[in-house]
Amino acid sequence: MTKKVIAIDVDEVLFPFVEMFSRHHNQKYGTNFTIDDFITYEFQNVLGLNTIETVERVYAFHRLSDSHIKPLEKARESIVALSQKYSIAVVTARHPQFGEQTKAWMDIHFDTDFHDLVAIGYEKVMERPRTKAEVCSELNAVALIDDSLDNVSGCAGAGIQGILFGDYPWNRTGELPQGVVRCRNWEETLRFLDVIK
Repeated sequence: MTKKVIAIDVDEVLFPFVEMFSRHHNQKYGTNFTIDDFITYEFQNVLGLNTIETVERVYAFHRLSDSHIKPLEKARESIVALSQKYSIAVVTARHPQFGEQTKAWMDIHFDTDFHDLVAIGYEKVMERPRTKAEVCSELNAVALIDDSLDNVSGCAGAGIQGILFGDYPWNRTGELPQGVVRCRNWEETLRFLDVIK
């Protein structure tokens, strides 16, 4: 029997991006950002820069070696558990130029054969922007695990279960749209997906 596909984001679901980017940015530019400053994932609003400058700083961080950066707590064993029941596709907003590097990091830290890895890039700088809902539909994914309310809401609108991951400053909200559930950590995610009781 063919396994159903679940799509999973990378940053803030598997990889501690904001924490590591903040640390790098503080060292390089003498700033004092913490994860609590990122009340939006529109980094230009946090950093006080224009979009182009912000994107270049994010890309500069992505160009650094990240093989030593450990996944988020419980991510590794949770992906193993999830892969027993589902085929896992990675759908990230990282730029396609960082697709191979992202795959290399995942190969180092995860003992799982991923169904696919699709890097769609940041829509404001892409010539042909694609949404995660479009990609998830193409992959026939039954759910998306992502820290972005916009991404999971888009999927829910396309009939794909949205799992809003984490309790981050940028994804706190009152009522969730229909078809979206919040799972604050990997244990709650696995329980919702009926992987653990």
